[in-house]
Amino acid sequence: MKILIDARMYGPEHTGNGVYTMNLVENLAKIDTKNEYIILLRRDKFNTLSFPPNWKKVETDFRHYTFTEQFKLPFIISKFKPDIVHFPHFNVPLLYFGKYIVTIHDLIMHKSKGGEATVRPFPIYQIWRLGYYLSFAKAVLGSAKIVVPSNSIKKELIDFYKIDEKKVEVIYE
Repeated sequence: MKILIDARMYGPEHTGNGVYTMNLVENLAKIDTKNEYIILLRRDKFNTLSFPPNWKKVETDFRHYTFTEQFKLPFIISKFKPDIVHFPHFNVPLLYFGKYIVTIHDLIMHKSKGGEATVRPFPIYQIWRLGYYLSFAKAVLGSAKIVVPSNSIKKELIDFYKIDEKKVEVIYE
């Protein structure tokens, strides 16, 4: 099986998501020598990390939550024809239509409605928030499977999006 992982948030500098991605990748590299992996990395990690022979690094040096991510990433992924893609965060490009798994860590932004969650001017924040909801809904509704870190997040996700509980798998971080 050919598995592509969007590991652009790899490393502790990306806080919880980065540590999760780092641990996921490092442990998969230790235990799985049968599947073929393609790993998307930012330049700083691309130049410093090494992987087993069944792993291929691809430099994908652009930030999350950008137009570049939305428009360029689907073409990069499609070029490798993966059987499945793992997005360790909800930022699945709206224009990606292949099979994927997503990890949803929380629904905090679903609970915070006002401008207290940003330093952006409120009208800009509202536009950003619309993009967040579109991206999050795409991640949840379009995924083949959703990984969550707890039963409480699973319940929140199922309640909010009205999805089948069999689609959501709890894997503790």
